[in-house]
Amino acid sequence: MASKRKYETNADLQPGDKVICLKMEDEFSPIPGGTPGVVKTVSEVFGQKQYYVNWKNGSKLALIDGVDKWAKLVEDEPEDLSEGFMFFTTKRAIIKETKK
Repeated sequence: MASKRKYETNADLQPGDKVICLKMEDEFSPIPGGTPGVVKTVSEVFGQKQYYVNWKNGSKLALIDGVDKWAKLVEDEPEDLSEGFMFFTTKRAIIKETKK
């Protein structure tokens, strides 16, 4: 059985977590909404958590907690399909979230 996937918006991140940028406030070099990446390191700078991400487009810009928006991919344990449904997220839903 396949595991189900879900996304948590602006969840706390750890190295190795998979994320999708929803909205980045960096005016000089923003990561487009919908860009996936993997968290490499986490630090705290002037009281704000910063998540350094290797983005699929080659950028290494950090997400800043309280400023940027992201979705963390969470893969749950395999689910018994006899329950009647399975949660899934479409690319359209992620794009819709980036426009908020």
